[in-house]
Amino acid sequence: MLKAQSELIQPFIDAWKETDTSQSRLAQGFYDAQHREKDTAFYLQVTNQLQQYIKDNPSKRLEARFILYQTLGALEFGYTMDQFYLSRMQKAIRLALDLDDDQLTAEIYSVYAGISGPENYLLYNLKAYELQKKIGLQHFFFIYTRVFDLSRALFLNQDYQQSIRYGQEFLNIKITDLDHYDPLVHVFQLDILGACYKKLGKYDSARFYYEMMQERIVAAIPNDPVKQELWTGIGKGNLGHILILQGKYEEAIPLIRAYLQSSIASGDALNIAMAHHFLGTIEHHRQQYDAALTHWRNAWSWSRQAGSADYAIQASGGLATVFRHKGRMDSAWHYFELHHQLRDSLATSLSQQHLSNLKARINFDELESSFKRAQVALQKEKAVRNLIMAGIAVLALIVILLYNRRRLKQKLAWQLAAQQQKDAEQEIRIAREQIRDFKQHIVEKNNLIASLEAQISEQDQQQNQQQQDAVALNLQQYTLLTDMEWEKFKLEFAKAYPDFLSIIRQRIAQITPAEERLATLIFLQLSTYEIASSLGISKDSVLRSKRRLKQRLQLEDPVTVEEYLYSLLAAGN
Repeated sequence: MLKAQSELIQPFIDAWKETDTSQSRLAQGFYDAQHREKDTAFYLQVTNQLQQYIKDNPSKRLEARFILYQTLGALEFGYTMDQFYLSRMQKAIRLALDLDDDQLTAEIYSVYAGISGPENYLLYNLKAYELQKKIGLQHFFFIYTRVFDLSRALFLNQDYQQSIRYGQEFLNIKITDLDHYDPLVHVFQLDILGACYKKLGKYDSARFYYEMMQERIVAAIPNDPVKQELWTGIGKGNLGHILILQGKYEEAIPLIRAYLQSSIASGDALNIAMAHHFLGTIEHHRQQYDAALTHWRNAWSWSRQAGSADYAIQASGGLATVFRHKGRMDSAWHYFELHHQLRDSLATSLSQQHLSNLKARINFDELESSFKRAQVALQKEKAVRNLIMAGIAVLALIVILLYNRRRLKQKLAWQLAAQQQKDAEQEIRIAREQIRDFKQHIVEKNNLIASLEAQISEQDQQQNQQQQDAVALNLQQYTLLTDMEWEKFKLEFAKAYPDFLSIIRQRIAQITPAEERLATLIFLQLSTYEIASSLGISKDSVLRSKRRLKQRLQLEDPVTVEEYLYSLLAAGN
C-alpha cells in the first residue's frame, strides 16, 4: 500500500524539488494533465497523499508547490475560492519569499492575482511580470496573458498611457508556446489599445489598431461565425465612434448600424447598449429628437441589463438632453438626476478601487519588508551565536549590555515620539475645536443679523431715520473677519489643518489675503450667506469671488470650487 502511494506522488516530489529555471516547465506538466483529463478523483487522491507526505517530511519548497497545485486544481474543478484558499496562497507566498526563489514567487503571484480580488489583481500581476522579465520570459508559460491582464486592468483603472505601454509589450512578445496560446486574446488586446487611444483623443492611432483588429478576427476565430460577426461589428462600431468624435456623423451611420445588427444577432447586451448610444448621439446631432430618444431609451435599458455604469451614465445624460429639447422638463430633470447619481457612484467606486490598490501595495511592501527584516535579524542572530560558541564570555556580556542599552534608547525614543505625537494631536484637536466654535459663532451671528434685518422690515416706513441707522450700525458690527480677527483665526486654522494653506498657495501663485479668507470659509462648509455676513459683503460679492477663485484654480465644469476645496487635503496627500 505504501509503495503504491509512493509511486503515485513520487513524480510530483521529484519535479517540485528542482530549483533551477526548469522548475516552471516541470510543474506546468501536472497542471496541463489536470486541465486535459479533468479527473477529480485522481486530484483528491494525489492531494491527500501529498499533504500527508509533507506533514511527515516538512519542506518549504514542496509545501509551496503543493499549495499552488491544490489551488489550480480547485479552480479547474470549479471550487469556490474562499478564505481557505486565499490563506493557503498567502502562506505559499511567505514560503517562496523565505526560500528567496523569484521564479517560484512569480508563479504564485500570478495565481494569487486572479483569486484575491480586484484590489490585488493589478499589483500582483505587475510584480509577477517584473520577476518573470528579470528571470527570462522564455522560462514561463502564459506570458502573453499576463501582459494582457496588466493592459486591461490599467485600462479599467483609467490609466490609459500605462495600458498602452503594456499593450505594445504584448504585441512585441514572440509567441513560442502555441499549446497555451489563444489568438482571440490578441484581438482583445488590439481592442484595448484602440480604446485607450480613443480615450486620449488620438483618433489616428485608435483607427490604426481597430483596423488591425479587423484583419485578425477571422484567423483568430476560424470556426465560429457568430463570434466573427460580433467582433467584426465591434471593430466597425468603434471605427464609427471615432468618426462621431471627429464630427463625421453621416460617415459613421452605416458602420454603427452594422455594429448594432451584429450585436443583436449575438445577444451581447453591452455592445447593443453602446451601438444605441452612438446612434442616439448621431440623431441628436441631426435634431431628430424622437429617433434619438428611442435609441437612448434602448441604450439605457441594455446598459442596465449589461451592468455597465459607464454607458448607463451616457444614456441617462442623452435622455435628459432630449427631454429638455422636447420641453418635457419633469422627465429631463428625472434623467438628469439619474445621470449625476450614477456618475457620482462610479467616481466613488473608482476612488475606492484606487484606495484598495494603494492599501494592497502598502500591505505588499510591508510583507516584503518583514521578510527582509527577518533575514537580516536571522543573520545577526547567527553571528551572535557564533561569538558565544567561541567562548568569549566577556564579549558576550558586553554585547548583551549594549543590546539592552540600545533597547532602552529605542524605548525612550519611542516614548518621546509617542508623547510628541500625542502633544501634536492635542494641539490639533484644540485648534479644530476653536475653529468649530468660530463656525458656530458665525452661525449665531448670522441668526442675530437675520433677526435685526427682520426688525428693520417690520418697522413702519415712516419710522425715524435715526432708529434705522442705529439698527444698520448693529449689523455692521457683526462683520467677523477683521484683519486682527483674521490673523488670530488663520493661526488656529493652520494648527487645525496644517497643510491646507500651503497647498492652496501652491495651487494659486501670489494668492491674496481675501482669496485665502474665502477659501478657508468655503473649506469649513459655510453657506454663501454665512460667508457674506462674516466678511461684511453681499451674497453677490461672495458669488463673484467664488467664480474668480474657480478661475484662479483653473477648474473646469462640472467641478465646483466647493467640491475642490473640500477634497483639497486628500488630494494634497
